[in-house]
Amino acid sequence: MQAVIAEAAARDQADLDLVSMDSTTARAHHHAAGMVLDNELVKALEEAAE
Repeated sequence: MQAVIAEAAARDQADLDLVSMDSTTARAHHHAAGMVLDNELVKALEEAAE
């Protein structure tokens, strides 16, 4: 989740003053397991996770 928030913040798409996350309610749809990402997004997410 930290990587997702970091990526949104890097793109200036998140107001971190309003972020509230409860992991008990954050679930991926079962189709998300096979989601295909382009290489640029994968690289950005990996860098954000580091």
